[in-house]
Amino acid sequence: MNESINSVSSLSLQNGIELEMLHAVLDNETAYPWNLADPAAASYLDKLEAAFEPGDLSEDIFASQWHQLSQQAEQLWASQGVSLAAVLIRQFESRMPTQLLTRLAASVEAGAQNSEALIDQLVSSVQDILQGWDADDLQVMARPLAMAMRDGHGEVVDLTLQSVRQTDWENLSEVEQARLSLAIARYALGEVSQTKDA
Repeated sequence: MNESINSVSSLSLQNGIELEMLHAVLDNETAYPWNLADPAAASYLDKLEAAFEPGDLSEDIFASQWHQLSQQAEQLWASQGVSLAAVLIRQFESRMPTQLLTRLAASVEAGAQNSEALIDQLVSSVQDILQGWDADDLQVMARPLAMAMRDGHGEVVDLTLQSVRQTDWENLSEVEQARLSLAIARYALGEVSQTKDA
């Protein structure tokens, strides 16, 4: 019997709390903390504005300093963008060691500044990673990737990535390493051109 009385009293207590909360939420008389019609709020806001008085600053000086601040903020926002190395690491770290992806990203960014042909950019981007390879051999392997993108058939990069075994970098043959490096370099060059266009 005591248990039923306790459960009824706990239910009524819970119902009372819920009812009180409902009244608090639905009450139309809730005061907004910044009632601009309140004289105390108006005097508080006047004090804040007086503390901000620019004093000796003319509007021209104030505007130029505001412009400077805006430029600095834009530079900070731009520098917070995701780096190419971070994009490549996120996308391909299971396929290539991180330090090689970082070097590849640096090579791609440097090569993208030149006005070389796409095939030459691909070769120069991977030569640092594939030091035992001749540039002519790399050009032969890079040609399908460069031509496919020119024709608008971007799936060749995906097919190249799929054709290379998914295993540790060290377990890949030299040819597979070259094909994978060129495909990742082509992906990276596409990322760089997208950020330039944006």
